[in-house]
Amino acid sequence: MKKWTKEQINYLKKISNGKFDQEIADLINKKFGTNYTKSAINSQKRKYHIKSTVDWKTKYTQEVIDFMIKNYQGKDNIELANLLKEKFGIDTNGDKVCMLKANLIRRYGINLRTGINKGCYKKGNVPINKGTKGMFNVGGNKTSFKKGHRSANAVPIGTEHKRYSKGDEIGYWCVKVCDGKGNKNWVAKHRLIYEKAYGKIPKGHKVIFADGNRENFDLDNLVLVSSSEELILNRRKLLFDDKEITKTGVLIAKVIDKTNKVKNERL
Repeated sequence: MKKWTKEQINYLKKISNGKFDQEIADLINKKFGTNYTKSAINSQKRKYHIKSTVDWKTKYTQEVIDFMIKNYQGKDNIELANLLKEKFGIDTNGDKVCMLKANLIRRYGINLRTGINKGCYKKGNVPINKGTKGMFNVGGNKTSFKKGHRSANAVPIGTEHKRYSKGDEIGYWCVKVCDGKGNKNWVAKHRLIYEKAYGKIPKGHKVIFADGNRENFDLDNLVLVSSSEELILNRRKLLFDDKEITKTGVLIAKVIDKTNKVKNERL
């Protein structure tokens, strides 16, 4: 991984506040001709303890709010988000627009709810198959699908897909490994790679990316740590964007963890 220059780090500190990681990456790449990802930005922010909490009042100026008040009628949140991108260049989406609307109601009593919900039935709607079993009771079937039926939009085993958890805008790549087990159909890609090389990951352990880059699946970049060791790594700030330094931090965390356990056994 290319080493960050002092000028890049100073620029990162200067522009980060109030921006999402992708916005920061775009600005830095444009200025320095680099190709840093969101994950690389997040890694540097952790390393230098840079916070970039996005304040909706900063991101959505009064001009933006006035524009929304004028144009929200008859549009859903996704349509509004596209309008804001087009007019103001704001990197937003339907969920973020929905959060902004909630803030406007709570803080100022400004209600921009249109009542549009394209995914729901209208009040008083009567289902076309009401009173029947299955879809119009064709053939007297007990259910609309036969046993072993495969959904038309089901993806094949081996498909890779990025998944996000609440508050995590970077996400993890996952691989489909089976069918019929819900969320268990998918396993994190870095775990699969590690287990293929070293065997099953022990209970209470996880695999981390040594350089903080979740796109780097080199086996040398995947490190096994226990939950307690990971806690020490975070508390002692022993995670870096240099994988070799992080591996040294892992060794330190293992010593501290072992020392703590010995002390507890003696009490």
